[in-house]
Amino acid sequence: MATVAEILRASGFTDEQISALDARAITAFSGVLTTAESAQADAVAKAAKAEQDYQAAKTAKEAAELQDRSNKEFWDNTVNPNLTEWDAKLKAADTARVNAEALAEFYKKQNEGARTAGFVPAEAPQFTIPAALPNGTPRAANGQYVPNAPGSTPGSPTFTMEQIDQRLGNGISNVGWAMQEYQRLTGGQFLPDSFDKLSEEATQNKLPFRDYVSRKYNFSQRQQEIQQRLQQEHDAKVAAERDAVKDAEWKAKLAERETEFAAKEKTWAERNANNPDQRVVVSSRIPELQRKVETKDLPDPLMMNENQRRANTAKMIRDTIAEKDHAAA
Repeated sequence: MATVAEILRASGFTDEQISALDARAITAFSGVLTTAESAQADAVAKAAKAEQDYQAAKTAKEAAELQDRSNKEFWDNTVNPNLTEWDAKLKAADTARVNAEALAEFYKKQNEGARTAGFVPAEAPQFTIPAALPNGTPRAANGQYVPNAPGSTPGSPTFTMEQIDQRLGNGISNVGWAMQEYQRLTGGQFLPDSFDKLSEEATQNKLPFRDYVSRKYNFSQRQQEIQQRLQQEHDAKVAAERDAVKDAEWKAKLAERETEFAAKEKTWAERNANNPDQRVVVSSRIPELQRKVETKDLPDPLMMNENQRRANTAKMIRDTIAEKDHAAA
């Protein structure tokens, strides 16, 4: 842990400045530093503990899910089919036993009747039940084992060419799907694991091939990221088109105002130009000024001093400009 002096020295303080500090300030700084570092270490430890607990909970959850899938697979693929098959076999055996007993009783009565009538010698041997059934697994005429035959292992699997073709087709379809989906979601990257490894891992985790691959490579999260990016691009495009429309409208308004201002400026220039063909003809205002002087509406310029004449001239200029602006508007 760095000391207060080392931290101050790293911040640019000299040894003289550090020595000049009050000892109580150094102690207080040390207490604050110790508290901060302790809080930081505690936060790091808590974060590590939380991450460890999360990983442990995740591992336990995956193990529980795997055990649940294993139990379900065992019941669905082993127990339930065997129970169904054994029940059918028991019923068939009961039926065969009843039929055999009835047939044996029939032949027994015929044998006894034949002995009584003298058709069969009285010293002829009687039928006795064998002590044990003959051993051996039933085989077909070509020497192959016969699945599910009497005396064979219960639940022996049977496969047809249609089932084999279907499994091969499913395998090829899964391979193509995994390659295309991974490349689509990663921008054209190749699948990092072999198909044999993925198939083996899926079997170990008791999951369908596509479900396991989707979970391992986070296909759902990658798909959400792609959708979010597409949505952002769409929103940006819509905003750009909206801004372009607003800019076009604003430029059209500016052009309209500039055209209007140019027309007014042209009119004003023509009215005040020296060209007699374009300049607006106005009558002289001298008689009107003389009349206003005579009626005392305006002061007589000849009786004004210099300051009064300047003020009156400025007023007349302002009035003229105001009249022209009003006429131009």
